[in-house]
Amino acid sequence: MPRVATGDDEPVPMIEAGAPKSLSIPGSNSLAYVMLPLRLVIWAVPMLLLYPIMLVMCWLRAVYLRLVIGRPSQILKLGTYGNKHMADLHYASHVLYSQPFEQERLRKALVELCAEDGIKEAQIELLFSDEVPNSWPATGSWHMSHFIPKAIPYGSNHFSYWLTKHSKYMLRIHVFNGAPGEPTVMLYAGSGNAWDGSSNYNFVKELNNRYMGNKETVFVKPAITTAAAAKADAGSFVWFLLKQPINLWRGLSGAIWNAIRNAKWAGGNGLGFKITALNFTESESKALYNGASAQGASVFACYTYAAHKATKEIVGHSFTRMVQQASLQTRHFPVAAQGASRDFVGDWLVGPVAYVENDYTLEKAQLGYKELTKDLDEFGPRTQRSFMAKAYGLFNSGAAAFEVFPMYNDDVYVFDKCLFMNNYGVRSNPNPAWEAWNWNAPFWLGVNTINVNGKTTTLVGSCMWGMPVVEAIRDRMEVELRAIMAKAPAGSAKEIPTHKPPTL
Repeated sequence: MPRVATGDDEPVPMIEAGAPKSLSIPGSNSLAYVMLPLRLVIWAVPMLLLYPIMLVMCWLRAVYLRLVIGRPSQILKLGTYGNKHMADLHYASHVLYSQPFEQERLRKALVELCAEDGIKEAQIELLFSDEVPNSWPATGSWHMSHFIPKAIPYGSNHFSYWLTKHSKYMLRIHVFNGAPGEPTVMLYAGSGNAWDGSSNYNFVKELNNRYMGNKETVFVKPAITTAAAAKADAGSFVWFLLKQPINLWRGLSGAIWNAIRNAKWAGGNGLGFKITALNFTESESKALYNGASAQGASVFACYTYAAHKATKEIVGHSFTRMVQQASLQTRHFPVAAQGASRDFVGDWLVGPVAYVENDYTLEKAQLGYKELTKDLDEFGPRTQRSFMAKAYGLFNSGAAAFEVFPMYNDDVYVFDKCLFMNNYGVRSNPNPAWEAWNWNAPFWLGVNTINVNGKTTTLVGSCMWGMPVVEAIRDRMEVELRAIMAKAPAGSAKEIPTHKPPTL
């Protein structure tokens, strides 16, 4: 069976399709039905109290930004607003290596790199733990507790690890060294307010680059292009204000209702981030790319299709919207002579919304992917709406925090029938010991995936369903993805292409 680190080519047995009989689905059991009247009452109280207050706050914030700073392209001239480093506001990830780190060598590289974006040494925590990680798992479908069960017990994850360790630090890295060839785990807590998600990956990439003795410039502040600014400012501010009541109502009501429904007393499995891994070896990743290509699909489309089908089969219904995370840096905030590089660190994030039919086939998923890339390339209407919502929102920066709260004024509601889809695409890392980058946005359903040095690594998570349901969704996704791998043509495998930024 394949291992995360070895690239073993042995086939993996197919997982049986269908929801396990023992699963308890929130909202679909006898306790949930009995508690329905009480759930309605408890939902109504915070809605009546919070909704009018939040609506006034949203309107006042938007009007203030419009009057004091101006149009969206002026607020987000550099892609972000108010993006300072803040203690304990982190982007968290779980990183795997096959060689241990030298502490002082890593510290030197980290301090030097952080200083270039204004993070002082006293604001950094680099800690080396005494816990030695367990060996590589039998398959890429492992629990987040597999490697360091003392630090991350079963049912926990890197999010809960950091939540128990409040601090004064802007950036934190905890390293769990293993023997050479065995797993070394890096728990990374980057800047969640100053940098977007892919920039946090780029930060760690450059940290590895400097650890290996090299150096690149990664902190840049390019301005939005004139053409993109014109499109960003084309939307009506009055219409933006008029949309706020319905978007706030749907976002807030969905979040409160699902939180109540998933409480244990109401027949749920308990609230909290529940995350599980779905990592593929290099050979499996190549097979997935070629199997997708044989069906005229992208790997991105394969993941959204698999997630929709899995959720529908396991939960009984699926998401109707996807918030699709994307950086505008290469497209609309280019740097002179950038070439094919997309290694800069900053904040250029938007989240265009896609709408999903109940009958969501792989062909429809691929069509949606093409629509997304076209909209991003052209700064189309979906990109414009997300950019405007970021510009005039209560929060205007960071690794998706501006999208998470119900006040975000676009028609996506991350806690209610929504897939938070994030694919960083094909990347590289200069450290030969690099094995996997795993991170997640576990709201209603989060699927976060990346291909680094040929290996596709993914986390699947939710704060709504409980660990058994999340694992069942992950397993059902694996069925679909392995079925796509099986369609890879024999003897004519293509290499996974590297990123090519659009022509501006």
